[in-house]
Amino acid sequence: MDKNRNIKRTALGIISIIIIALLIMTIINNTQTVQLTQLKMNSGRQMMGYIIKTNNKVIVIDGGTKDDAENLKLHINKYGGKVDYWFMTHLHDDHLGAFTEIVKDENVEISNIYASLNDKEWYRVNEPSRFDFSEELLNILNDEKIRNKVHSPNLNEKLTIDNIKVEILGIRNPEIVENPGNEQSMVIRFDTYKSSMIVLGDTGVKSSEKLLNNQKEKLDCDIVQMAHHGQNGATRELYQAISPKICMWPTPEWLWNNDPGTGYNTGIWKTIETRSWMEELNVQNNYVEKDGDITIEI
Repeated sequence: MDKNRNIKRTALGIISIIIIALLIMTIINNTQTVQLTQLKMNSGRQMMGYIIKTNNKVIVIDGGTKDDAENLKLHINKYGGKVDYWFMTHLHDDHLGAFTEIVKDENVEISNIYASLNDKEWYRVNEPSRFDFSEELLNILNDEKIRNKVHSPNLNEKLTIDNIKVEILGIRNPEIVENPGNEQSMVIRFDTYKSSMIVLGDTGVKSSEKLLNNQKEKLDCDIVQMAHHGQNGATRELYQAISPKICMWPTPEWLWNNDPGTGYNTGIWKTIETRSWMEELNVQNNYVEKDGDITIEI
C-alpha cells in the first residue's frame, strides 16, 4: 500500500510540475507581444516602410520616401525615439528616402543598420538614372558618425532581436544587371513565438530563382511582404513556395487597382495578376498600404 501511495504521489508531483511549466510558458508567450506596422503613403508615390515593436526593441524596415519621414518619425518617437535595428532592403529612394531625412535628426538614435550594398561604381554603371540617390545614401552610410553602425550581413546570417529570430535569406546580387536595383534586395525572415514573416523588398525574377534554388526549405511562412509593391516583382513560383496566410502590400490605391487615371486595370502594372495568385493560394488576409497605417500582432 505504501509503495502504491508513493508512486501515486510521485506521478501527481510530475503532473503538477508539467501543468505549472505549461502555465508559465503560456504567460510568457502572452507577454511576448510583437507588433508590425505597415506605414501609409504620404505622397502620390509608391513607397515601402515597416516598423516592428518587440517587448524591448524597435526595428525599422526601409521607411519610404523623404515625404514619408515625418510619419515614420512619429512612430519611432511613440516607441521612445530609438531604432535598435534598421534593415535596408535595397538602395532606392521610395524605400530609403525617409532614412536620409531621419538620420539628420539628432533626437532619433539609430543603433544598428543592416544593408547589403554594392560599391558606388556598380550603381553608377548599372543604374545611372538613380545614381544621385545612390551616391547620397552611400555617402551618408560612409560618414564617420554612421559607418561603425553599418553591418553588411552574410548570407544565412542569424540574429536574435529580443523575442524575434532573424535570418538573412538573400543578399546583394551584383551579377544580375537586368532590373538591377530591385534584384539587389536583401531578403529577411523574421520568426516570432507565434508566426513567421518574409520581407522581399523589390525581389525580381532572377533573385526569385536564386531563392528557390538555394533557400526553398526556409521559405514557407505565415506572412509575406509583397515584392515590388505587389506587381512585376517576385515570381508566382516563389509565392507558392512561401504559401502565406497573410500578405502585406506596400501598395497605393492607384497601383492596387492598376489604374493610371483611366479606370480599373487599364494600366501597365501587374497588380491584378499578382492579386489573383494570392486568391489561388487562399490567402486569409491582405493588408494594403492604401488603407493607411495598419498594425497587426505577429
